[in-house]
Amino acid sequence: MLKIERHRIILSELNKYGSVLISDLSSQLSCSEETVRRDLKELENKNALKRIHGGAFLPEKDDKGAPIEIRETIFSKEKEALSSYVLKNYIRESDTIILDCSTTCLKLAQLIFNSNIKLTIITNSLRISNLFSKQSSQIKLIVIGGEFRHRSNSFVGYQATDSLQNYNADKVFLSCPAIDLKLGLLDNNYKESRVRKAMLNQAKQHILIADHTKFYDSAEFVIADLSKIETIVTDKSLSKEWLNTLNNTNIKLDYIIKESSND
Repeated sequence: MLKIERHRIILSELNKYGSVLISDLSSQLSCSEETVRRDLKELENKNALKRIHGGAFLPEKDDKGAPIEIRETIFSKEKEALSSYVLKNYIRESDTIILDCSTTCLKLAQLIFNSNIKLTIITNSLRISNLFSKQSSQIKLIVIGGEFRHRSNSFVGYQATDSLQNYNADKVFLSCPAIDLKLGLLDNNYKESRVRKAMLNQAKQHILIADHTKFYDSAEFVIADLSKIETIVTDKSLSKEWLNTLNNTNIKLDYIIKESSND
């Protein structure tokens, strides 16, 4: 198949679904994944799409974050390991916890669902809400309503931030899109950033769960300064610059070193 035809099909799939996976395109186009990666790079250089690990998506004018469908496929093993570690080490029976709409917190919720722990969970995530609608007398679920954001399957806006002010949680678990040495926690969507900020304000303990790539990424909107976080749980040791910064700000770094390659 000629390159121009591959590009046409890729753009058609993007316009239809909003995101594409390299593995799916490789099968559909009958070419190697490396060829697909080169095609995506060329199309990104033409501002036709935004690449992400494992695929690409069409950023919206006011929302440059990747759709939840593609984010769920990224670093799935790392998210599983991080969530399992957090459940064992940071969540206690009868805790009231806040979970954001990240796919990492969705994975944590799935592990909680399969455990017998008794908790109260406060969330703005539709997917987490749907998960616990199938079960469980052990879980008291509080869903923060508001304007529905399709890209993250979450509820945002002033209704969400106002509603959060009615609650007092033991712990909040966040996994924001990016973390910056100087700016702190960052988000791709303004309304989502305000919800995450409100979540931090309503909890006694603040725990960030993030794979190592998020410490070297960037996003548009500031959620909060690093000083709002007491603990960071990540999957690999960070750079010396990051280690010095976290040490100087008395932020606990708890990480799991993964020797295998990311997939």
